[in-house]
Amino acid sequence: MGYTINAEEVHIGKYVTIEDGVFIGDKFGKKAKKVVIGDGVTIGKNSRFYYPTLEIGDYTNINNHAFGSGDNSCKIGSCCWFGQNCILDAEGGLEIGNGVGVGAYSQLWSHIKFGDTLQGCRWDQKKKLTVEDDVWFVGHCIVSPITARKKSMAMVGAVITKDMEENHVYAGTPAKDMTSIFGNQFEERSVDNKFDTMQEELGKFKEAHPEFQNVNDHIKIIKNEKELEEKEGVSFFNVADRTYSKTLSEIENSFMNFLLVQIKFYPRLSPQRN
Repeated sequence: MGYTINAEEVHIGKYVTIEDGVFIGDKFGKKAKKVVIGDGVTIGKNSRFYYPTLEIGDYTNINNHAFGSGDNSCKIGSCCWFGQNCILDAEGGLEIGNGVGVGAYSQLWSHIKFGDTLQGCRWDQKKKLTVEDDVWFVGHCIVSPITARKKSMAMVGAVITKDMEENHVYAGTPAKDMTSIFGNQFEERSVDNKFDTMQEELGKFKEAHPEFQNVNDHIKIIKNEKELEEKEGVSFFNVADRTYSKTLSEIENSFMNFLLVQIKFYPRLSPQRN
């Protein structure tokens, strides 16, 4: 059965999985202008996207039966995760940052349009929907064309009608700020704590993947840029700034997938984000 990408310009990275029934193009059978799919991306079966331009960053996972359309571009960052049957509307424009989670059956809208304007309907609007880094819509969320600031979170079934503040937590219909009750999504962690956690994760990876020999020769966990070296075939994961030196080796790809969805790193230089 395969998949279809109907675009004038197509860039597909390494370790990409696009399942059967996927279609990417523009409306009414037109070719999209540009489609960019980063390294390690997965797009689940029967997902359909109709945009003039679509950009998906590294290691983003879009599950089965996702649907997106719109007259404006859709840009999705790296290490994002979308559950099945999500709707990603870009009629007014849609930009999603890095490390964003969108639970199953959630709907992200950038326009409101149906009522007869000749008869006086007041609801006819397009507005860009912006979702910043590390935002999490837990599941079954409905999101209006707002700005969700980084690290904000919406609980299951939330209906978001207003901007979400940084590292605040929302719930309800319409959603209200519940941070004082639930606490923030993120808490501060020291570099040393992050380093210790990553060393533990590397140890677990070695146990889970005995097929990879000499893992420590290819994956290095570091605390700052001063420890960064230029070594062929070695991926340096810097816990201070969440970056890694991308080599696109098989072991690096496996380690990234092992860490996801909960631990996310981004390449020091990412062609997909230029």
